[in-house]
Amino acid sequence: MAAMKLGLVGCGNIGADICRAVQQGALPVTLAALTDVEPAKAGELKQDLGLDCPVASLEDNAARSDFLVECATGDAVAAVIAAAIQGKCDCLILSLGGLLTQPGLFEQARKSGVRVRLPSGALCGLDGIRAAREGGLDRVTLTTRKPPQGLSGAPYLTDNGIDVDGLTEPLTVFEGTALEAVKAFPKNVNVAAALSLAGLGPEKTTVRVVADPAATVNSHEVEAEGGFGRLKTVTQNLPSPRNPKTSYLASLSAIAELRSAAEAFVSS
Repeated sequence: MAAMKLGLVGCGNIGADICRAVQQGALPVTLAALTDVEPAKAGELKQDLGLDCPVASLEDNAARSDFLVECATGDAVAAVIAAAIQGKCDCLILSLGGLLTQPGLFEQARKSGVRVRLPSGALCGLDGIRAAREGGLDRVTLTTRKPPQGLSGAPYLTDNGIDVDGLTEPLTVFEGTALEAVKAFPKNVNVAAALSLAGLGPEKTTVRVVADPAATVNSHEVEAEGGFGRLKTVTQNLPSPRNPKTSYLASLSAIAELRSAAEAFVSS
């Protein structure tokens, strides 16, 4: 069987990392088309990397592809799943916050025979959370710790009059559910969505966001308790080599999930 035809939706840093992986032969796929809410951005990526694929609308992209990958924003998730359903192709959703706020999208895809794949993103240990859920989870807590500059200007901080500039000690700027966290920090805590989808769900997963002036990397600490015992993981993320606002592990998790999808496609 021919290699899986991949349609890319979102031409930012992670999209570029995926395209580089395809070019380097790290992914057994061919690029079918590029889509971005700003077509010029897709055109720039195509030109910069010398890609041999068209810039297309989302619907045309789905029609050309065997598999769509969304690496845009949460606002694009519903449209990507709708296009996947129309084009009868499976998809990978990276902006998990978009799924958390629209849970009916899973059911729409399932009824249409479309599989929605989810990456682990910038978080390790989700396999343990999924396994623990089988025996009953009592508590799951995520503490995300970031340098203040990584949170400065976030709408939630502005709306609540929280100033993180000039901190001399750690400050917990948010504590609430995962659902509340992804609404408060749509660009900062995608890991909260990944954790809640693997475990107790968005309304029973507790999230803390800490601005720490001593932090040099973004870190995510997960604690869980249940019938299995107790679990604790810590992930310390280095930034992407090309974009300091993106964790490198987020790109790597997308590439790993795409490889799994491509291998399954060829063997089916």
